[in-house]
Amino acid sequence: MQSRTQTYILKNKPILDALIRLKDPFQSALICVDEANHLQGTISESNIRDGLIAGANLNDPITTVMNVAPISVNEQVTNSEATALISAQVNILPVVDKDNVVVGYYNYRKKEPNFSIQNKTVTILGVGYVGLTLGLTLAEQGFKVKGYDKNDALVTQLNAKEAPFFEVGIGELLDKNSGQNICFTKNIDEANSDIYIITVGTPLIKSEKRPNIDYIRSAATTIGQQLSKGDLVLLRSTVPVGCSREVVLPVLERESGLKCGQDFYLAFAPERTAEGVALRELYTNPQIIGGFDENSFAYAKALFQTFTPTVMNVGGLEAAELCKLMDNTYRDHIFAYANNIAELAEKLGINIHKLIKAVNFGYKRNQIPRPSPGVGGPCLSKDPYILASVFERHQIETNLLVACRQVNEKAPFLIREKLTKLLKQAGKDIEKATIALIGMAFKGDPETSDLRDSTSLWVLDALPNRSKIKVYDPVVKRKELKALGVLTPKSMKGVFKNTDAVIILNNHKSYQKMNLTKLFSLMNKPAIFIDTWQNFSPLKIKQFNGILYGGLGNV
Repeated sequence: MQSRTQTYILKNKPILDALIRLKDPFQSALICVDEANHLQGTISESNIRDGLIAGANLNDPITTVMNVAPISVNEQVTNSEATALISAQVNILPVVDKDNVVVGYYNYRKKEPNFSIQNKTVTILGVGYVGLTLGLTLAEQGFKVKGYDKNDALVTQLNAKEAPFFEVGIGELLDKNSGQNICFTKNIDEANSDIYIITVGTPLIKSEKRPNIDYIRSAATTIGQQLSKGDLVLLRSTVPVGCSREVVLPVLERESGLKCGQDFYLAFAPERTAEGVALRELYTNPQIIGGFDENSFAYAKALFQTFTPTVMNVGGLEAAELCKLMDNTYRDHIFAYANNIAELAEKLGINIHKLIKAVNFGYKRNQIPRPSPGVGGPCLSKDPYILASVFERHQIETNLLVACRQVNEKAPFLIREKLTKLLKQAGKDIEKATIALIGMAFKGDPETSDLRDSTSLWVLDALPNRSKIKVYDPVVKRKELKALGVLTPKSMKGVFKNTDAVIILNNHKSYQKMNLTKLFSLMNKPAIFIDTWQNFSPLKIKQFNGILYGGLGNV
């Protein structure tokens, strides 16, 4: 809400006075008041034009041409609600108190900058999963993109056109665009771009369960030292609500000597893609954007509309920051519910998978997910804690957020308990057993090679004697698995051979091709087979002689 008094004009002033005031390019309309500042109406150039055509004179009082019934709001209306009301037609929105006295206004600036977006150059700070997929997508649209990262090995690998992780289509885009529309550098002085996009990580400080925004602050400092008039800074990392305005903005202004909203633009546009299908979803998912002001939103919108069909203005930086945290925390909640109810079902001797299918079928209000061996990955395992830090800042209880996270973090240890119990039934000791883990990436469908905060690693950490543990993943490279200090067989045959227990920890589609009859014949019987995602029919597994079956939420 603004309160510049030059926007107010007395109702008995001549029309000419209003016309002179409206020569200001940032003054789209005036608020007409009486001597006590009570709202009388509004006046714009179109009101004056219509009045003159109807026979009014420039020396006539404003009351002869003004809009006597303008839309107004009271002080309870929020900034985002008011912004939704103003437009080229409703170009000024007075704010009045209970006595109809004007106390402020919202203004529609009809002269917006013309963003010739296709000619802009882009620098992305942080070329991991988020930065690289976005950078390659922009390169495909013809933008000249520079990917900046402090990781020397990563920069070298990308310039050699080698994909650092699995993502459908990424190899082809790297081969086509690297050295052409996109290049990678560890020297930020080579940036000198029109658009800067921050995609660096915000890891948790594990001991405090709070986000570390040092990388964000460092990126903002780097950009501020490069920033020029007319540039756009776009934040895409997951951050606590308020980070863009309270951390990034002051750093940019301090380092550049420029003023946001006057000299440069700032927006937050959360990344909302799923690993494994990120390149596809960048083209199909609606893009949420919150801008420092309307021009910042317009600039960011122009960028994303070069490849995204739907762009949504949520009203501001903080709103867009909250959207990202809402997305991932909601998903963590529903997965926690499934895992919690699965634990109960096991105690009751009920197959929860059967019940989930029943309650979901034909009942659109329910879409309960299947239970899983916890919920990990680089987003869902930390974003609820980031949101909890925002709750705490505003003195709101975090019980629900933390309880759901604890349910999902407990799941890997329940798997160890189940394994220990089944091995004991088979007359074996977990300390001496050879155990195989299949599916080490944090998810299997859509497939990814990402091991970050994978619950499979949590299961591994909960087991004794790594020298007797085998691990296998259809997508993760063997050298990454070897770095875990475990055995890494090359095939499923090697996984099952002379093994006492096999645990499937994600839902990769390739498992459906497993010939269980042959594989089970290679195990040290009696042997254990735990299928945490119910990739196979429990009834089928239970009919194999010498195989003790375990699952989640079934008996």
